[in-house]
Amino acid sequence: MTDLFNEAELHRACGDVPDLSVFACEKCDSTNRQAKEWLAAGNRGAALFASAEQTAGRGRLGRSFYSPAASGVYFSLAYPLRQPLVSSVAVTCAAAVAVMRAIRALSGKQTDVKWVNDLLLDGKKVCGILAEAISVGKETSVVVGIGINLRPATFPPELKTIAGSVGDERTPRVDWIAAVARELLPYLREPERRDWLQDYRAHSCVIGRDITFVRGSEAVEAKAVGIDDDGGLTVVSKGGTETLRTGEITVRLH
Repeated sequence: MTDLFNEAELHRACGDVPDLSVFACEKCDSTNRQAKEWLAAGNRGAALFASAEQTAGRGRLGRSFYSPAASGVYFSLAYPLRQPLVSSVAVTCAAAVAVMRAIRALSGKQTDVKWVNDLLLDGKKVCGILAEAISVGKETSVVVGIGINLRPATFPPELKTIAGSVGDERTPRVDWIAAVARELLPYLREPERRDWLQDYRAHSCVIGRDITFVRGSEAVEAKAVGIDDDGGLTVVSKGGTETLRTGEITVRLH
């Protein structure tokens, strides 16, 4: 397999994606940081930042995202918002479905989605997503950072039992990035779209499960009963029914 990772190859892979600025490098601290610096410099428009390795990849809630060389793809899409986001959680859900569809198309494998932003294959996390809204002056853009574990890697001890890989060693990494961009950009252009919702609901691994979430300093036990039209997780606890729009859940094992 020829798996060149450079800007020219990424341009080739994204050649049919209109009006997209493309940037690629061998190593950076964080592609989300690259995207935010590009926006802060006054640039505008749709842009893709990709790296073969990240030294300070970031996940949700301030966590790090393990991003070793040659085993995955790490990239961020920046897109200007022409209207306020209908729902910030919807961006993350739409991105999860974009990656899910790319994995299905390129590897033939079906992943499950754990609310809100993790994709699981055989119970192990193979993708993480971090969406951030960035304001520069009067302009606001959304930056969606995505990391996909494509090939087996030697994970740190704390990740060995929870992280996995898609197992694809055939498809060039730039083609993976382009496949996700093609899926996600139509939603970023039209945030009111909900054509991701059916896939997100159908492949949720939390609906019907007992979960725990944190409210303030309290761990709340509940049952996940559905996903609303904006990607919120509807849960039932002793306190009644509510819809979660931020935070993280733990699926309880019996």
